[in-house]
Amino acid sequence: MIDNIAQQVQTAIYELIDKANLGEGSVLAVGCSSSEVLGEKIGSHSSTEVADVIFAEIYKACRQRKIIVAAQCCEHLNRALIVEESAVLRLGLERVNVIPFPKAGGSFATAAYAAFEHPAAVEFIRA
Repeated sequence: MIDNIAQQVQTAIYELIDKANLGEGSVLAVGCSSSEVLGEKIGSHSSTEVADVIFAEIYKACRQRKIIVAAQCCEHLNRALIVEESAVLRLGLERVNVIPFPKAGGSFATAAYAAFEHPAAVEFIRA
């Protein structure tokens, strides 16, 4: 199942990047419900394993194309976005002080926070 999800995300992210003409320096904001990926109601069956593989594929593709990834938290953190600190500095964003967790921010945002070298949270971003 995880390999299948990874392959589908890999195909979808490259298609999205190409169709949206996202180039170097573009921002891609992504909201993701691991529960919905598993066919369940949003927020009901969070899976860190699913979120990790989805984020990994998106992040890998975006790093290759030098696209900034912003991972959206859930409503428990007011839909804050997790980005690399370099994006905060480059885009002049205002940081907020939160750290996502699977049931408080979402598994996807938690995966981003863990994967980024210097994660930061922001309340707003233009993408």
